[in-house]
Amino acid sequence: MSHRTPRARKCRTPPAAVRSALAPGPKVPIGTFGAVEDYGERVSSRRPRADQDIDVLLDAVVSVGRGLELETTLQQVVRAAATVVDARYAALGILGDDERIARFLTVGMTAAEVEAVGPRPTGHGILGDVIRHRRPLRLPDVAAHPRSVGYPPNHPPMHSFLGMPLQVHGKPFGNLYLTEKRGGGEFTEDDQRLLEAFASAASVAVENARLYEEARLRERWSRADDEIARRLLAGEEPDAVLDLVTTGATTVAAADTAGIAVPSDDGPAGGVPTLTIRAAVGIRAEALRGRALRSAGSFLARAFVEGRPIVSPDASADDRAQLVMHPDGTVGPLAVFPLVGRGRRVLGVLAVGRVRGAEPFRDVVIEALGAFANQAAVALELAERRADAARLAVVRDRDRIARDLHDLAVQRLYATGLSLQSIDRRLADPRPLDPDGRQDLGSRVSEAIDQIDETIVLIRTTIRDLRDPGSDAPRRVATRSLLLAEVEAAAHSLGFTPTVRFEGPIDAQVPSTTTAHLVAVLRETLSNTARHARAKRVHVRLRVADDLVLTVTDDGSGTSPDAPRSGLANLSRRATELGGSFEVGPGPAGGTTVHWRVPLPKMS
Repeated sequence: MSHRTPRARKCRTPPAAVRSALAPGPKVPIGTFGAVEDYGERVSSRRPRADQDIDVLLDAVVSVGRGLELETTLQQVVRAAATVVDARYAALGILGDDERIARFLTVGMTAAEVEAVGPRPTGHGILGDVIRHRRPLRLPDVAAHPRSVGYPPNHPPMHSFLGMPLQVHGKPFGNLYLTEKRGGGEFTEDDQRLLEAFASAASVAVENARLYEEARLRERWSRADDEIARRLLAGEEPDAVLDLVTTGATTVAAADTAGIAVPSDDGPAGGVPTLTIRAAVGIRAEALRGRALRSAGSFLARAFVEGRPIVSPDASADDRAQLVMHPDGTVGPLAVFPLVGRGRRVLGVLAVGRVRGAEPFRDVVIEALGAFANQAAVALELAERRADAARLAVVRDRDRIARDLHDLAVQRLYATGLSLQSIDRRLADPRPLDPDGRQDLGSRVSEAIDQIDETIVLIRTTIRDLRDPGSDAPRRVATRSLLLAEVEAAAHSLGFTPTVRFEGPIDAQVPSTTTAHLVAVLRETLSNTARHARAKRVHVRLRVADDLVLTVTDDGSGTSPDAPRSGLANLSRRATELGGSFEVGPGPAGGTTVHWRVPLPKMS
């Protein structure tokens, strides 16, 4: 292998570019200078102004290579391209997945001029030629070209034209469009070579900026994913988790609106159910929450029925479906994901959008949004399981009440009846009663009365626990049922079902305000056990007498001094609010024991 020694060349790097390249902070990627070297080799021996052009090119390359923010880099690419070939107007048309122009960044026109022109181009006429053929296009007069479609009203006059494809990582990314060579002339072949070298260098800078933005996106995605998973494991209310999902989705995707819609009815046979927005953030979020969407031809309905994502670069101009969340055309790029649960059952949809004119969602963003949709599906499934557990707990509670009536009330009444029959026979005996006999009968009558009173209390307690099937009045869910539902819900994260023991008139004596605190305390305690204790057995005991005492014991690793204290502080605060106390410490045979005690009002 032979090596050719390159001839020495005069350093043409201007001082400003050198200082910029060597300054602290983000460095210009080395690959961006390769295009400058190649261009210099080609033109240095043929053009008297080559040194000056190389200086301009190098300055332009340094200007676009310094930034790490993608949006800033793209804007700088357009400005630098105009400088490189001395054009009055410059634009960068960024392509979407359909190879149409999804974004159009301009330099040289004021904001008022851009607004007056109207909708941005999508890739027709001469702009489309550059897209289709993927090669430079240089014209002395745009209007004279047979593919020209003219300009919209209020568009400034443009004559000379130079189009240049821009590839990133070997794939079409967009095209640079330069018009109106300053001085009234046309773009030259040297301008084309210069812009081609600049486009090659700019592609490296754009790729680096995209990689940096993707790394930051994945970092935000990871943080949001961890927080949602933590809330799910902690037994957070489903609506709170759905709010967290929509917030995380808008943050990670840099979106302007997001919503989760769930079916509120079964819909007509074989048709689309009514979808109701259950969580929303961003544009008009308050107005969207609770809104029913009944259009079977919407993006949301299609994603729900078909069970697959639907992504549109501009939903306001997409004729595939209707836009029902923001029908006024506010939303452009839109992504809708079905929330798929077990057995491929669709539980709802997640819709995320950006304002019209914004950049369409890239693949990495679509991937992240799909993960958020999966977490929303988990939250909805957990909500269904919790509701099923609550219903099952009510059924079990009714069975328990029936057993209590049979085993306690009926048996007590039967025994009391036998005692009273015995007293009646003794009173019917004509033989007189001695003092001891009268005292014995009096004691037995008093005992029977006490038994009847206790049975009445038991029956009243049972009646309070039961719902009157003929009444439409709402009834507070029994405390036992709520606690059993929490135990059933915790079994998934624990890996087993804790044992439960109830003592005393729980449903009759525990007021609703105390029940709300009690359920939250049990949920937090079981959640802490699942996350930190590595227990194989958990026992829950609730005793109700003059006060309420909840005791939760596990056989796990014990209380760690490094464990988070926020959950324990919440348990203590709840006890203090009710005038009670909270203690946590080692169990009698290892593990951890939690005691939560609060006073109760006296039974009437």
